[in-house]
This record gives sequence, structure tokens and C-alpha cells, in this order.
Amino acid sequence: MKWFAVNCIYQVICGEGKHAPQFNEQTRLIQAGGIAQALDKAKLNAVHFNPSFDNCNGDKVVWKFVGVGGISAVEELADGVEVSSKIVEPKSVTQYLEKLSHRNKSLTNQNHFDN
Repeated sequence: MKWFAVNCIYQVICGEGKHAPQFNEQTRLIQAGGIAQALDKAKLNAVHFNPSFDNCNGDKVVWKFVGVGGISAVEELADGVEVSSKIVEPKSVTQYLEKLSHRNKSLTNQNHFDN
């Protein structure tokens, strides 16, 4: 059995979907005998990865599986191994870097990760 990083793409629909379109790309580790089996397994299980729930306004939030956006073999499960990668071409480098800085600060300011 081998490990594969499978990029599963979902459309996020809140309530009746009258909001800006949202898509969620998730890279999931799937163990399978080969690429075809990993794809089949990811597609079969995709509906179970993100169960629907009601948000704080009582609207149902649904992740509708759209498809697989990519797959790559993970040769070795080890500290620091690359699982996925994507190239980003932001319209504004300044805004991109500011958002990244904000995310990093948010992550490093949360002490509950190690508890």
C-alpha cells in the first residue's frame, strides 16, 4: 500500500446559496494500492469527509463534492515531506503578504495547539 495526496474540491453552499461562490480545496492523505484505487477511494469517501451542519444563523452549510483536482504519490511519510504545493499569482503582492502575515500571527498567538 502507498500513500497519496489527493486534492478534493468542494463547493460550499450556505442556506439557499445566495452568497458569493465559495470553493474549498482540501488535500487529503489516502492509502491505496495505486493511483486508480486512491482516486476511487477519495471519490467514494468524499461525501463523508465534511458533514453538513447548521451555522449560527440556522442556515444549513453543505460541502458539495465537485471532483478531484489532483493527486500525487507521497513517497515517504516523514517530518517535512511535501504533501501538496500550488503556485499563487496574486493581483497585489502587498495584500497577499499582509494576509499571510495576519494568518501567521493568528496561528502563533493560539496557545491551545499544544495543549
